[in-house]
Parts: sequence; C-alpha cells; structure tokens
Amino acid sequence: MIPISIAPQNQNQKIRPNSTPAFMKGKKLIVMDVDGVLFKGQFILHAARSLGILVYLRAALLCLLFNMDKISIQELITRVYAHFKGVTIGEARRIYEKIPVIKHARETIETLRKHGYLVVLISSGVPDLFVKDLAARLSANHGYGLEIVTDTDRLTGTVLGQLLRPGGKKVIIEEILSKNNLSWQNTVVLVDDRNNSDIMERASVIIGVNAHYAVRQRAQYLIDSGNLSDVLDIMDVEDADTYKILSAGMRKQFAHSWYQEIRRKLLHILIAFAPLFASFIYHTTLIALFSLLLIYLISECLRVNGYSFPLFGGITRSSIRKLEERGFAFGPITLVLGASLCLLLFPSAIASTVIWIVAFADTAAAIVGMRLG
Repeated sequence: MIPISIAPQNQNQKIRPNSTPAFMKGKKLIVMDVDGVLFKGQFILHAARSLGILVYLRAALLCLLFNMDKISIQELITRVYAHFKGVTIGEARRIYEKIPVIKHARETIETLRKHGYLVVLISSGVPDLFVKDLAARLSANHGYGLEIVTDTDRLTGTVLGQLLRPGGKKVIIEEILSKNNLSWQNTVVLVDDRNNSDIMERASVIIGVNAHYAVRQRAQYLIDSGNLSDVLDIMDVEDADTYKILSAGMRKQFAHSWYQEIRRKLLHILIAFAPLFASFIYHTTLIALFSLLLIYLISECLRVNGYSFPLFGGITRSSIRKLEERGFAFGPITLVLGASLCLLLFPSAIASTVIWIVAFADTAAAIVGMRLG
C-alpha cells in the first residue's frame, strides 16, 4: 500500500534516483466522479430532500428511471434542477457542505499527487463552483461541474455546459490528457454509475466505488468499504513492476480475504441455533427465518447497485468473497432456505442433525481447506 503521509515533509529534500518508487515511473491521470464516489449519496437528492417530501420523491423517481436507462442524464438533471428554481446560492452551498465525504479522501488524494498522479474531480450533477471548492478542499488538481444559471443570487432552474451533453465527460478528459501529453492508457477512473460509460470504455483501469450493477460487471476493481484509501492498495498492485512489489500486494489481498472468510463462517455457525429455537417456538422461528431471507434479498438488491441496507449491508460487505462482489451473494439464501425446508419437511431429530452438520462441519472444512490448501 502506498503510505499516507501525515507528517510535514521538507520540500527541499532530494529524492535519490535509486529510491524512486515503481508507481512514480509513469505519470497518470486519476478521474474521480463526485456523486456516489466522493459524496455519500447524490447532491440533487440531498437538495431535493431539503425542499420537501414531494420534490424528493420526484427526484428519486427520476434517478431510478435514469438508472434503469429510461431517461438520459440531460433529462434527469434538467428536470430535477427545474424544481430548484428560487433556491439561493447560500442555501445550495449549505446543502453541499453538509454532504458527507468518503473517509480519507483528502489524505488519499494528497498521497496520490505526491507520487506523481494528476487528480481530477468531475460531476454532471453538482454545480461547478461546488466541485471546484471540493477539489480545493481535497487537494485535487482540478474540478469540473455543472454550469448553473442564477438571477440575483438565486437559481433559475436552468443548467448548461458540456457535462450536460452525452459524452461530455469524455470531451473534458480528452482536453486534460492533451494538455498534459497523456493518453487514455494513462487514465484511471473511479466511477459508480452508467453516466460514466463513455470514459469507462477508454480508461486503462476502472475502479467501481459503491458501484451500480452495470459498473460492477465492467470494473477491474471494486471499493465498497467507504474508505478511499483502498485506492492506494489498488495502485500498488496495478503499478507494480517487480516481483517483490507485486508479491507484497498479493499477500495483503490474501490476508484480507482470509479475515473475510473467518467472519463469513462465524455467521454461518449462527444457523445452528435454528433447531434450538424451533424446539420451543417452532412457528416463530420459521417466520423469523423467512423474514431474514426477505430482508437479505432486499439488502442484496441495494448492495449490487451501490446502496447499503442498515445493518445487513455492512455485515454482507464484511463477509462476502471477492467473486461475489459483482453480483448476488447466494450463500446466505441457500443456507437459510435449506434450514427452513429441513425444519418444515423432516422430523426434529433429522432436521437438527442436518443443520448442525452444515453449520459446523462445512465451516470447519472451509477454514481448514483455505489454510492447508
């Protein structure tokens, strides 16, 4: 992992030629979307919520239609911003300043810049003056956002600019690449939804952050932890050009997957309590199991589209395997459904035995198998 420096450095200190890290050998452009990547949520939804429940519901419905590919980004932004007519710049700024930012954003961007990366923030939904302010706050090189029309310090509901047009992000990024003598092969993008399809097709590395399903299927890497510093681990592996650096990155990833598997199997063992509860409160246990199954299905639908269901979302993210990050994790579904059917179809002794075998023997086999190969 590229270390995050928190101590001040001597600006006059010279870097020795033989101490240059591998990731400094080629300059790269890192493009970060704002809504859903740096911001927790979307600016337009935060703004709509402040104007009342009806405006919020309309905005949420339009966002859903956009995610379903029923309307374009231009139609989405134009229709939502029409509801913002009369909002003052000061009110909009207060909304912007209250939006939570992903953890360690500033430290991560500062570290990337110190190691030779050009970091650009870009958004088709956040006003340009706020994106530029965010870029300054997070130490990014540049920020590009939506152009809003105002009249006496109030929004008119009209929006303009290149980022409102199809392929707008691509045009702006190509201008940046041209000015810095770079190409798309030198470009890394951090994105979350289909509005970034045009730049995903061209970038050399795609990192999905709280990504929607379509992005999950195309991204080389995924970040669902809510911590931007995970990018530094990805860059460590992506830019490794020696066996030593690559091996270190792989060891960190293996250790992470091992801890995830332990958490997963601890949750797996909880199903062993189902026969015990069923022996005292049979119908209540079945209702609880099927309720958990329904809640889990809802939670998974949200997770694979970049959202998090309270409690369940965090538990799932901490325990799913790498291969399950891009789609539904069916393990809990088969586990709970299997236990429920055993309790429904078989005598208590048989059902209990089968469930306990699954809970303990399968868990032990998986952990020993991972450790010993």
